[in-house]
Amino acid sequence: MTDLAVDVQGVSKRFKRHSDRRNSLKERIVRGKAKNSVDFWAVRDVSLQIPKGSVYGLIGHNGSGKSTLLKMLAGIYRPSDGTITTDGRVAALIELGAGFHPDMTGRENIALNGSILGLSRKEINAVTDEIIDFSGLSEFINDPVKHYSSGMYVRLGFSVAVHMKPDVLLVDEVLAVGDEEFQRKCFDHLYSLRRAGKTIVVVSHGLGQLEGLCDEIAWLDHGSMIEHGPAVQTIESYLRKVNADEAARNPMVSATRGEADDGSRAGDQSARITKAEVLDADGSPITHAETGTTFTIRMGLQVPEEILGPNVRVALQHDSGTLVAMPNNHRWGVDFGMIQGDHTVNFAIVGNPLLPGRYRVHIDVFDYTGSRLLDSWNDALEFAVRSPRGEIGQGLVELPIEITFE
Repeated sequence: MTDLAVDVQGVSKRFKRHSDRRNSLKERIVRGKAKNSVDFWAVRDVSLQIPKGSVYGLIGHNGSGKSTLLKMLAGIYRPSDGTITTDGRVAALIELGAGFHPDMTGRENIALNGSILGLSRKEINAVTDEIIDFSGLSEFINDPVKHYSSGMYVRLGFSVAVHMKPDVLLVDEVLAVGDEEFQRKCFDHLYSLRRAGKTIVVVSHGLGQLEGLCDEIAWLDHGSMIEHGPAVQTIESYLRKVNADEAARNPMVSATRGEADDGSRAGDQSARITKAEVLDADGSPITHAETGTTFTIRMGLQVPEEILGPNVRVALQHDSGTLVAMPNNHRWGVDFGMIQGDHTVNFAIVGNPLLPGRYRVHIDVFDYTGSRLLDSWNDALEFAVRSPRGEIGQGLVELPIEITFE
């Protein structure tokens, strides 16, 4: 353990689930002990080693065992099997208001939590002002915490946990309750603890934050560890599984226009878009596109009588209403020539720069001069863009940036 802050070996946690659970003392006296119990393994045979001074993340779907494992690291739960060894003082911010007495003031709860963590009165007094200042609750610090909002609970709980000089800090998803300003403040402080050589274990669904914060990440699924390793690599594996599961559940992105809607179409209908769909680079229908991966918007174009090459325009609109791009074949130097009959038009979005989100597709067809509208199809398609790794950042597109440093 000289170089390890946490050593988890073959840890499992079993709970009893009762189909006819007795919820009151009266029920237990009248009906007797609950029967038909089954074993539920929240965590099963998990082993991991967390080096001192590292930041370790735990990811997975809701109910995957992340929080249960974190509670075992904190000593709240005892493992049913296996061993957990920690080196140094452990502080945990796991559940909202855990360790707080509702009838005590914020200041009194600071002293209470410090005592639970083994600090002397002198050590507690030395950091109390820092805790109050960091939490931003000086105006309410002498009020009972039962009157605090959930955000105030988080502020005080996090402030106490990080200022009690822990060697190992355990943080669950509760930070998501705080406002944007306090979340930034928290993550800035986590980075400072990391620089100071403290060990941090974080459970979060914010994959972009974990990617930038963590050295390693473990992916849990139904209580078992699927993969662990470098943050970027593990997040990519997890998101491939999430994207594949989503694809299996959702229908393909496609739409067909029938003759019944001819009367509502704008344009003189000398050319018509009859079908639209989203395909991958191999031409197979997909349920969503991925950032950085080429995809194609394929359209069926019907031309009853011969016309000179029309100008097909595709408008991509973000779900927020922002117009992202509006490419057309003439602008890209593609002339269809004299055409008649049924044709297919493909717009390939090469190396898809769209960031994760939902997008709508509007299609317009103009004549060769661009002055006469032949057909218009608003909201032809709606599709999602997912990321094959953590969140890439804020905005609509990923720019092809090259960064140098001298």
